[in-house]
Amino acid sequence: MGDGETVTVSGPADARLNAQRRAATCNVDVDGRGRVLVAATRQPLGQSFFWPPTDRSEPAPEPLALGDKGLLWDTGARVALTCKGAEDSFELELGISGSVEHVKPGTSRALFTSLMTKYLESAKQQTGCGT
Repeated sequence: MGDGETVTVSGPADARLNAQRRAATCNVDVDGRGRVLVAATRQPLGQSFFWPPTDRSEPAPEPLALGDKGLLWDTGARVALTCKGAEDSFELELGISGSVEHVKPGTSRALFTSLMTKYLESAKQQTGCGT
């Protein structure tokens, strides 16, 4: 997400969500300016996440083939999935957004796809999604 001198991370170091801890957000600042926001939200099974209409976004998002539903923009990605397990079932939403001013033009969507792919696998393990 670009070079800098000082990196500051605020938020939890994990996405270990459960029925009591339903959300986690982490901000990464470089040289005092926000570069990346990462979020995870857990809801009871059957409650869907509300995503605003995307037909007004410029440039338009594209589907992201991760989870049950995913969208990819130039400035981030969102994924929602249903986690069904032997002991616990729930809905999980993951989001990554960031400043792309330090990213080579035309490469941000590939970058956010890569980041979300890694984040999704980590979040599934940490939340016990599907176990």
